Amino acid sequence: MDDTQHHFTNGNSAPSIDPSTQTFSLNEPLNLDGLLAFEYDDSGQLQRFSDVSVAPYDKSDQKPPSWCTWTREGVSLSVVTENPIVGLDSNLLAVLQKERPHAQHNVNLVIQSLRSFPTMMLRRDTFPWFIHPHSQLLSRPPRASLPEALTTCMSIAQMFASRTSETKSYLWCTIKAEYRHFVDEKHHMPIFELLAATQACMVYLIMCIVDQSPESEETSLDLLMALHTLYVSFKEASAGAILKDELSSPSSNWEDWIFAESQRRLAHLWLLIGCVICIKTGIPCDPLQSYRSLPLPGLKNLWEAPTQSAWEFEYEASHILHTSGLVTLGDLVDAQKSGYSPSNAQKLDKWNAGVDNLGALLNLIGTMV
Repeated sequence: MDDTQHHFTNGNSAPSIDPSTQTFSLNEPLNLDGLLAFEYDDSGQLQRFSDVSVAPYDKSDQKPPSWCTWTREGVSLSVVTENPIVGLDSNLLAVLQKERPHAQHNVNLVIQSLRSFPTMMLRRDTFPWFIHPHSQLLSRPPRASLPEALTTCMSIAQMFASRTSETKSYLWCTIKAEYRHFVDEKHHMPIFELLAATQACMVYLIMCIVDQSPESEETSLDLLMALHTLYVSFKEASAGAILKDELSSPSSNWEDWIFAESQRRLAHLWLLIGCVICIKTGIPCDPLQSYRSLPLPGLKNLWEAPTQSAWEFEYEASHILHTSGLVTLGDLVDAQKSGYSPSNAQKLDKWNAGVDNLGALLNLIGTMV
C-alpha cells in the first residue's frame, strides 16, 4: 500500500484519546460482545488495532481468536470501495478476484448497502437496521424524543448529504467535536446514551468510508479509538453482559428486547465491515470461526413493531423460527452449505421469509468467512 496514504497505525503522532485511560484487556476470559481492542508498545505508543473475539478462548493461547485480522495490517478505509482496490498490486488484485469471485461480488453488495446509512439517518422512519426508531424507550423514565446523540447524528446527516468541497472541513470538524464530546462525557452517560453514542459513531465511520476525502481519512484513526473507548464504557456499564440469543435468554419486555437486539445488530455491523476489508485486501477473515456464536438478529416484523402489543405478538411468533434450529450465525452458514434436504430447506425458507436488510446481508457471510 502506498506509504503516502493515511493508515490506522501511526507511529509519528500521538492519538487524541489518551491510551493510558484504556482499561480493556485482551486477557479477559470472555469477550463475546467485544468490538476491538488496541495494542501498545512498552512506551505506551499505539502500535495497532486488534480485534476482540466474539467467542471464549483459553488464556494459555498465544493470542485470542478474532473476527478478522484486518485491523492488524494498518489498512486504510479507502479500501472499502467498489472500485479497484487502492494501493494493492494489480497482480495480487487479479489473484484475489480469481480465487474468490463470489466473495468479491458479495462484498460489493455489502458496501452498496452500508453506503446508504448516512442517507437513512435523514429520517427517523428510515433509520439503518442497527438503530431502533423507538430508542427513546430505553431511557428511565422513557422520553418522547430520541437520545441526543441520535438527533445530532440526524442533523449531521443533513450536512453530509449537502456537503461540498468548501464545507467538508467544517463537516468533519463537527463530527470530530461530537465524538470527542462523547468520550469526555462517557463516565456521566447512562447506558442507553452510551449505546446511542456508539451507534452514532458507527454512522460517522460509514461517512468516512463514503466520503473518501483527505478530511475523512484524517479522522478515521481518531474515530476508531473513540469507538473503542465508548464501547468499553458501554460494556462496563452493562456489567460485561455478553451477547445472548432470545431462546436461551428471552427478554422480559419490549424495552429490554430493543436494548439486547441493538447490541446484537451492532455486533453484526462490525463483523460485516471487517469481512469487507478482509476480502478487499486478501487478509484472512476469522480463521477460527469465532463468528459462529453470534446470535441471529430478530426478524423484520419484530424489529419494526410500532407498539408494545404488536411487539408481543411478533415476539411470540418469532419463537417458531428459533425452534426450527437457526439460532446463531453459524447455524445459518451450516444450513446454507449443507446439501439439500426437506428439513434444511424449511429452515432457510422460514428465515428468508422474515428477514430485513441485515438478514439479507448475513446470507452473504458464508462466502466471505
